[in-house]
Amino acid sequence: MNVLPAAPRLSRSDLGLVAAYWLVVGPILLVQYGADTGWSWARALPVVGATALLDTATVGVLVGGLLPLFLNRRHWLGLALLPLFLLLSGWAYVSLYGALLGHAVPLSGARLVLGAVAHAKSYGLLAVLLTGKRYFEAQQKVLQLRQAQTESELRHLKAQIDPHFLFNNLNVLRGLIQHDPAEAHEYLTRFAALYRFLIRHKNDDFVTLAEELQFVDEYIYLLRHRFGAAYEFWQELPAAAELHRLLVVPGTVQLLVENAIKHNAGDDDDPLRITIGATIGATAEALRVAHPRRPKRTAVDSLGTGLANLRERYRLLAGQEITVTATAATFAVAVPLVALAPGPPKPALR
Repeated sequence: MNVLPAAPRLSRSDLGLVAAYWLVVGPILLVQYGADTGWSWARALPVVGATALLDTATVGVLVGGLLPLFLNRRHWLGLALLPLFLLLSGWAYVSLYGALLGHAVPLSGARLVLGAVAHAKSYGLLAVLLTGKRYFEAQQKVLQLRQAQTESELRHLKAQIDPHFLFNNLNVLRGLIQHDPAEAHEYLTRFAALYRFLIRHKNDDFVTLAEELQFVDEYIYLLRHRFGAAYEFWQELPAAAELHRLLVVPGTVQLLVENAIKHNAGDDDDPLRITIGATIGATAEALRVAHPRRPKRTAVDSLGTGLANLRERYRLLAGQEITVTATAATFAVAVPLVALAPGPPKPALR
């Protein structure tokens, strides 16, 4: 499953590295220009400043624009843009230094090639440092993601064999077998579908929103047999095509629904309404689970690890944050929806 990559950004640490680089290299260039040309510092300083600006801009385009194309397996586009990048780099280098030296430099193919080579020597070290830094940070994120996935898988495995979950649902199933065998068969089918989803997607980073909602339907079916009409579920969702285009972390909605029931009391005469909705906009797409706050009289034991783990997984996988809105009357959690890259459709869960 391919997720559209986020656009590269120049982080604060990137800017810090660039600033530190020029604090060290700038004075060296200043001394070198003065020694080689006999210029005064006042005359050499603008040349060094222009060099720093040109080299930094060039490295920004190279590391933030061209390199991600190769890393995201768009080699053909990167290879097509590379000659244009080198041509513009050589032109900028020749034109800038011609202007700084006060004489026009006639442009030719050979001069542009030589300019590109000379410019590459100028910005090469900064490009290597910034690329190395980003590679190190990427490796750190991979390690963090693997750790978060491992913790999540352990929690999923625990949920699959949780004796309380099994005990409650098997009790419901036993009662149905005695009083309504046909409904018992349907209950067992839904129960098996829920576990099949967990097993099938335990190693996946994302599933389509359509698959996640299908899983939640099975979960809600079990809840209604256990709690009756004490909890009411309301969905405000976009068209079916959108549900197959957008991705969520597996188990997202189920976890948020489970938290709502765990911490809030429901009643057959006054059911707690849990709303599952999606916002599809031009700039942001989010899934929202909201409900009134109705705390249970008996305090619930909770370490808060479920929502914290979900927050960390979205931060690492999608580079986005979960938003929690809590007031005296309502509680809502919004999670980002990730766009699915174009490709062959994935078969629906059966």
